[in-house]
Amino acid sequence: MNKNVEYDLIIVGGGPAGAYTGKIASKLGLETLIVEKRQEIGSPVRCAEGVGKKIEEYVNVAEEALAKDVKGARIYSPSNNYIDMLEEDAGAEVGYILNRKVFDQKLVEEAIKAGADVKLKTRASEFEQTEDGIRVKLVNNGASITLESKILIGADGVESLVGKKMDIYNNLKLNEIESCAQFLMTGINGIDLDYTHFYVGNEVAPGGYAWIFPKGDKKANVGIGILPNGTDKSAYHYLKKFVEQREYLKNAKILEEIYGGVPVASPLEEAVDDNVMLVGDSARQSDPLTGGGILNAIKAGKIAGEVAKEAIESNNCKKDFLKRYDERRLEEIGQKNERNYDAKELFQKLSDEELNSLISSLEEVSFESLSVTELVSELIKTNPWLSDEIDGFID
Repeated sequence: MNKNVEYDLIIVGGGPAGAYTGKIASKLGLETLIVEKRQEIGSPVRCAEGVGKKIEEYVNVAEEALAKDVKGARIYSPSNNYIDMLEEDAGAEVGYILNRKVFDQKLVEEAIKAGADVKLKTRASEFEQTEDGIRVKLVNNGASITLESKILIGADGVESLVGKKMDIYNNLKLNEIESCAQFLMTGINGIDLDYTHFYVGNEVAPGGYAWIFPKGDKKANVGIGILPNGTDKSAYHYLKKFVEQREYLKNAKILEEIYGGVPVASPLEEAVDDNVMLVGDSARQSDPLTGGGILNAIKAGKIAGEVAKEAIESNNCKKDFLKRYDERRLEEIGQKNERNYDAKELFQKLSDEELNSLISSLEEVSFESLSVTELVSELIKTNPWLSDEIDGFID
């Protein structure tokens, strides 16, 4: 590849946000390159692998990418009472547990079929604004090349190098990033593995929650996310304690350990600059209440790909034009994320006694849909004092 090779779009990061942006842009006729620093797409997995079935509005989830189709969600209070959100009762959909590595690879395959180029084991190290776009230095096995791009997409995660180098990204505060630990465990007995299981409480997971996401054949992702500003103990400490205290996990064996961070911040108001857009975790698009980010990343990727096409067709890739990406993605996912951020800020202040009371108040509720929005809306209806703290859940 020569120095003067030019792309319409260079995307840094081959996760769901980058892959879907690349697919959309390529389908729209843009010359697109996806750059991934790792040698294999989707590895290592740093995700609980859960996603709502609304993903199918954007992506055909291949059978081999699907680990489990769950029938409900079970939410446990600190006192270990629980409520069920059932698919059959609500007439809605719960979700999938993915084989995330396969899912990510399928997304990149779709981008390639649409016409995108992909470079693995390649690091984007330097970015320089030019009169016509962005000059990007790539490093692969010690050798470097420089490419030109009309638009640069930062899909490079929580600590986005693109965002930092292009002066878009602001550092996250301690209360804006969950520290997470997860075990893939086998030999789990004594718990219904047709459900996802969520556990809240300051003793269990200060500032966050624990989860069990079934993957079939008595296997599950067992994990925990905590806010590090609320404790001097690690996520690993809380996860080990969680496992040891539950009979159905005591004899299970660990197949894999995963550690990482998940942004739970309010969305960036501006995720663009001249010739640059950020998508996915680099733009803080994960749900601040749940930490889930796959669907939001794909929604934002679709918008970014479409705006890139519009900008290049108009021969205008400046910030003022690219702001339409901000406008559309804030309307599509930003308002909900802002609202869920307020909910997260409230719930992390509640005592275990208050959490017990809130979950008990939902025991007789029949949910109309299976979503965080529905859950919080019902909490407000049964506990009106919450409405003073959280706006926008009930019209």
